[in-house]
Amino acid sequence: MHHLLFPFLLLAVACGDKDTDDTASEEADTDTDTDTDTDTDTDTDTDTDTDTDSDADADTQTMAVVTTVASDYSTGSFSTVSLADWSVTDELFVTSGDPVVTADEGWVFQINRFGYDNVRLYEPGTWGEPVWEQSTGDGSNPQDAELCAGDLFVSNYNSTQINVYNAETGALKGAVSLTDYMGAQDENAEATRLVEIDGTLYVSLQGFDQSAGWPWGAESAAIVEIDCATATVSDSWSFGHNINIYAWPGTSKLLATTEAYGDDEAGLYAVDPSAGTIELVVGSGTESLGSVVAYGDDAIALSGKSDYSGYVIHCIDLAAGNMDTAEETTSYLTGAAGNADGEAWISAQAASWLDPKADSGIFVYDVATCSAKTSDAISTSLNTFSIAFY
Repeated sequence: MHHLLFPFLLLAVACGDKDTDDTASEEADTDTDTDTDTDTDTDTDTDTDTDTDSDADADTQTMAVVTTVASDYSTGSFSTVSLADWSVTDELFVTSGDPVVTADEGWVFQINRFGYDNVRLYEPGTWGEPVWEQSTGDGSNPQDAELCAGDLFVSNYNSTQINVYNAETGALKGAVSLTDYMGAQDENAEATRLVEIDGTLYVSLQGFDQSAGWPWGAESAAIVEIDCATATVSDSWSFGHNINIYAWPGTSKLLATTEAYGDDEAGLYAVDPSAGTIELVVGSGTESLGSVVAYGDDAIALSGKSDYSGYVIHCIDLAAGNMDTAEETTSYLTGAAGNADGEAWISAQAASWLDPKADSGIFVYDVATCSAKTSDAISTSLNTFSIAFY
């Protein structure tokens, strides 16, 4: 998939993101390779998200898991980083050239996106082979995976369903139909990120018209609520375009980034499913936000500059609705993930198209103070791509 875009950040599709994912607005990449959005200059998403995930799965975490990619997205690899001393164990197994990783309830799920279309379950520390590997369907372009009510739910960008698997065996149990939310002109729901809150699952549907080819047309995006016990849609909210959702730990709310569409402006929104309310936290003008990491009433978000001259790390006060710039860089920021210690781990790829000598690796920020904890990047042999924690 590529990550989504946030101008040219990452496409949330699945391909060589350059991502989720993750950087500014996660759009789905349909390029089979490389820069498709986050990967390519034409990204329409911003978080690759790749992003990665911004919510911490447990109160205590000891490791970061990291997918990495070659500069040409021909192949990928997998690494771990100790949270105690930031030591790296590199090249643990080979992935695709468009790999993302999530972690949930003590398990690690490695997803190979556009053109590879599979998900693998790993027991942490046992990296020689997966517990199981399962196809998500030819051309499905899987984006995210989340455990809910004992099953594994996997979102697919180029599909009209969320796959539901037996988490222990990998057997396909069923699917959640999203046919009511597919584009008016194409047959894709463009499902990207998943967030679980108290046994209920939320998925972002980006709202693109892919029927006429690139550049895709814009349609209204949506957040869909899924009852995990019955694997059915229980509610939905339409707003904005090119949407991505993120957890807001410690609350029952979601955070959502969107591009402007209709009367909805671009920015960061707070969504309260129980109250059915959607409130703009902060507008982002012409810069589409991606990869949001929240901790308490503070957040860090990434974006691409509207003139395509660089990338920005933003500090956001979620209570006051203020956003300031922490840093501008020519490093290619592909996504951010948050851990239980209130840190945002930001991935930057080598050989930025803006600056071939730009810094690359993983940069760590304290979310509450919006200050860097690293002066030098945590390095892996290939380019860092997607990050999660267990």
